[in-house]
Amino acid sequence: MTQDISPLPLIAHGVSMICRNEDRFLLVKRGKEPLKGSFAFPGGGVEAGEGGEEAAHRELMEETGLRCDTLRLVDTIDLSKEGLYGKTYNLSIYRALDLSGQEQAGDDAVSLHWLTVEDMLNYPVTVSTLAFARRILQEEG
Repeated sequence: MTQDISPLPLIAHGVSMICRNEDRFLLVKRGKEPLKGSFAFPGGGVEAGEGGEEAAHRELMEETGLRCDTLRLVDTIDLSKEGLYGKTYNLSIYRALDLSGQEQAGDDAVSLHWLTVEDMLNYPVTVSTLAFARRILQEEG
């Protein structure tokens, strides 16, 4: 008797942090694929043994040099629908509050940019980044 064993789909987990200063949002220019050269909120993959908030704090520090005292989960979305990952990629999006530290691009961030939603229309900003910036403006005013 043979048994048909199909592989389970690979599921990856990532985090993204929304940092806001008045009407401007902190975006990084991505230095690695996928979407190299695009602008997005700072973030990256959750490492083995890490929780989402722990990964969010680590990625924020690695990419921007900044820390935050408070994280608030905004949403979790599946980025595989954008067709970039070839697998299920669940992204937890956090609102980073009470920022401190010295801004400096690091890790796979080429540069940092504080942009308004209107500014974002002139840059290669990811679809989800623009959508969540608009959502935060609407929710927070």
